[in-house]
Amino acid sequence: MKNFLCGWRLRGSLAWTVAFACFGLLSPAFSWWDGGHKAIALVAYERLSPAERAWVMRQMEAHPTKMELFEEPMKVELGQGDLAPELRAKWFFGQASIWSDLIRNREGYPNSTEINATYHHSGWHYTDLPVFPDAQAGEQMKGKVDMPLLEWQPGMAEPKQGFNSIHTLKRVIHELGDPAVAAKDKAVDLCWLFHLVGDMHQPCHCAQLFVPGKLETGDRGANRVLILGIRRANPALEADVLHFFWDSLWNDAKNGVVDIEQRLFPLNVDVALWERAQVSAQTLEPEAWLSEGHALAARHVYSPDLLRRIATVSPQPNPGRGKPEDVLMVTMTTPMMDAYIRDARSLSRQQVVTAGVRLAEVLKRVIARSGEGE
Repeated sequence: MKNFLCGWRLRGSLAWTVAFACFGLLSPAFSWWDGGHKAIALVAYERLSPAERAWVMRQMEAHPTKMELFEEPMKVELGQGDLAPELRAKWFFGQASIWSDLIRNREGYPNSTEINATYHHSGWHYTDLPVFPDAQAGEQMKGKVDMPLLEWQPGMAEPKQGFNSIHTLKRVIHELGDPAVAAKDKAVDLCWLFHLVGDMHQPCHCAQLFVPGKLETGDRGANRVLILGIRRANPALEADVLHFFWDSLWNDAKNGVVDIEQRLFPLNVDVALWERAQVSAQTLEPEAWLSEGHALAARHVYSPDLLRRIATVSPQPNPGRGKPEDVLMVTMTTPMMDAYIRDARSLSRQQVVTAGVRLAEVLKRVIARSGEGE
């Protein structure tokens, strides 16, 4: 770890460059990874009016970590010169979408320990509803599985088990439309909004699998299920963890704003994709998104082929990093795995577009309610 911290002895822009280069290499994998979250943010950007984009940027200019996690890393990615206002705004949108993951780290950028302690909340990223391999398993585990709480009211104190993604989405949407909330707090709320709309459209953040005798306490959103060899679907995968695979579906070797724009371009000609997203955008209640994500996880993440394989294996010690819980390691035939990967990629295209369209619609409503959109 000493090499990781060596940059802090440097001064000026060189120190920032070294720090963020190290951070980019060592930051862990989280929901959708950078590519998916940034894609969702850019879809939303294109659907906002200039006045609505300006409202977002006014809040972001007051962000309490603007220098550490926006201005300086932007210079590392895009250079030291003056940027066109549109490129700067797009970069801020993309960075806002991953801010909630960046602050998980206690080192790797200036003031990281304090920023992590102040803003990071791991439980805010997901709300896992149970999935069972069949009705018999569900009946067998009835009463053993706690359902997450979903109700939230203004002024509600955080419960002992902490807020989840549904609580957090409801809170930040409420606060963003309140003119009495300070701009710096709205900036933080915006980052959580951008990020959690993305999280709610990654099905592993809406469900976890329970299997009697094997996964009695749940698989933590597909973190305790491995499909051996699935990392071949993405060179960046360091493990065959199923959640990591779903996270990686929109990542590539480069995930800057310009790279993501190019990755989105082929989707523009898929009229049906956008028509479905526009219909989905009429549903803006977080609980409905959760139900959708849970249903998608039950059909696609925990596919029938995967569940048949899970039925044949026993828990094994976790071979990788993370919590020391037993995992289920399964294999698939090549045609079976190819079909699983194709299905996941197809679903991810729809989910990224749908999430971006929904994020834009939520922002439009929030801005209109705030009375500050002009």
